[in-house]
Amino acid sequence: MKDKMENDNRVISIKVEDNTKINKQVYLMSDVHFDSIACDRKTLKKHLEEAKAKDALIIIGGDWFDAMQGKFDTRRSLDELRPEYRTDRYFDVVVEDSAEFLKPYAKNIVAITQGNHELKVKKYSNTDLIERLAFCLRLAGSEVVVGGWRGWIRFMLAFTTRRSSIKLYYSHNAGGSSAAVTRGVIAVNRQSVFEPDADIIWNGHTHTAYIMPISRERLSERGLPYTDLAWHVRTPGYKRDWDIIDGYASQKGLGPSPVGCAIITLEYVENYPKVHCDLNII
Repeated sequence: MKDKMENDNRVISIKVEDNTKINKQVYLMSDVHFDSIACDRKTLKKHLEEAKAKDALIIIGGDWFDAMQGKFDTRRSLDELRPEYRTDRYFDVVVEDSAEFLKPYAKNIVAITQGNHELKVKKYSNTDLIERLAFCLRLAGSEVVVGGWRGWIRFMLAFTTRRSSIKLYYSHNAGGSSAAVTRGVIAVNRQSVFEPDADIIWNGHTHTAYIMPISRERLSERGLPYTDLAWHVRTPGYKRDWDIIDGYASQKGLGPSPVGCAIITLEYVENYPKVHCDLNII
């Protein structure tokens, strides 16, 4: 199996090649909030170990960092920060520790994208935490690339003489709010209209989880009608907000959230590229 990444900033291309069989899993993770006391690192590590054992690809889709405890952040609360990060070098130490934590999985991590927590730091503190983390991972042997708030990932499948692609559109959030009632599912209706070319549409941010496959009728280049599936996925992340009794989730009455990620499987079935999506949550 040969996996290679190319990137033009808006579209990340990942080549998956095999002369015997295409059956590749991709772990989609978001909203880790690594430096928060509420980050469930035990479950996070378990899922990273699973991905490594399967030689799966790993994509981190925004808010790896909580990063709310900088001196210019009006949301800052040292009570929500892990004790080892209570230092004047807060951002530096969090990046270094994140890189050390992810080093065993560096070769599996193919992309990390921006979330609202990272963009807030970039705006007010003039440092790009995601670019800094990616640089550290490249030193550890990763070919990781950095994506923006939204963009495309093309999985370029090459199996014997067949060539095809599966297209994933990602956005850290397209729901517009914390979506306490709808869980962000309303975004499915909007995105299915303005992203009609995607085989998978992936969102995070709301700390909720769903997989919603939508069947579509299409017309081939040969003028033949056929149906396919667009997979809409939202990943909940690894922050147990509800455990912070005076925290944001408690004050807003959002309730507890599931914890975990999604797994997509890329394969050829009867000589056609297929994708399947599952939630890996607790």
